[in-house]
Amino acid sequence: MTRRTAFMIHTFLATASALAALPAAALEPAEVFAKVAPSIWEVRVSNAAGQPLAIGSAVVIGDGLAVTNCHVLRGGKQVSLKRGNASFGARLLYPDVQRDLCQLRVADFHYPAVTIVPSSTLVTGQKVYAIGNPLGFDLTISEGLISSLRHDENGELKAIQTSAAISQGSSGGGLFDSNARLVGITSRMVSAVYGQNLNFAAPAEWINDVPARAQKALAERAAAASSVAANTTPAAATAPQLRKPGELGPKSQAAFGAYLRKPWPKIFVAADGDQFVYEWGQNAEFRAVSSCKERYQNCSIYARDDTVVEAK
Repeated sequence: MTRRTAFMIHTFLATASALAALPAAALEPAEVFAKVAPSIWEVRVSNAAGQPLAIGSAVVIGDGLAVTNCHVLRGGKQVSLKRGNASFGARLLYPDVQRDLCQLRVADFHYPAVTIVPSSTLVTGQKVYAIGNPLGFDLTISEGLISSLRHDENGELKAIQTSAAISQGSSGGGLFDSNARLVGITSRMVSAVYGQNLNFAAPAEWINDVPARAQKALAERAAAASSVAANTTPAAATAPQLRKPGELGPKSQAAFGAYLRKPWPKIFVAADGDQFVYEWGQNAEFRAVSSCKERYQNCSIYARDDTVVEAK
């Protein structure tokens, strides 16, 4: 090989490497939509009798796999993914209730998976697109910005705030960047009564953690149940005292006083045996009801926000 040929090869390789390192050119909104639309589906949830309960959105994350918000599935017994004339039965595979992300297994479902963006690359002000099924209007795209990256007290990203419009039915849909990569899973909005253009998404990279977190939560619940069973005496094993609707026991009354000081949105769930669970913030009702049913008997919503809703 001549010195000139070697120099040309070296130059070519260096140029190719530099070009590969450059960020991909931003796509037009129509191009983003066309690229990711095959990966966005409508979620339909029904009860055991087949009666519809909820409509949401889902994003394809692998062959036969999709992800949606857990709150979309609340109370459902039958789940399907639908678009146009195509419909596929789905089942819950891994629930991460705390982060409100549920992974679904879908039979005979072969559609392109999205590319997930690490949250470390996100910046406030970058353009994003929300694609989902708001109010059942399938495959709707809206444009906006990342309004803010919301972190918890430990500095961990907990939510992506966006001005891209979402509505009921958008839950579980995708928030994409200008290169058609998944930034987040659209999860909730703030009512126009309280604010304008305040919408939120869960970081897309959380999807990778769902199986491990779900299995860990299941193992912890099993260990707790085993410990309780091992330390339960015959006297303690008797059924808890039934609770009358609209009434609280002494322990629950004291807790309700603390509950009233919590910010909206919030929910108070009461159960037999003077037991209770209350939560506030994102998906408070889903988290409180799920937690109560895992631990207690005859769970019922006693209050929403500062209003008692359970009649005597």
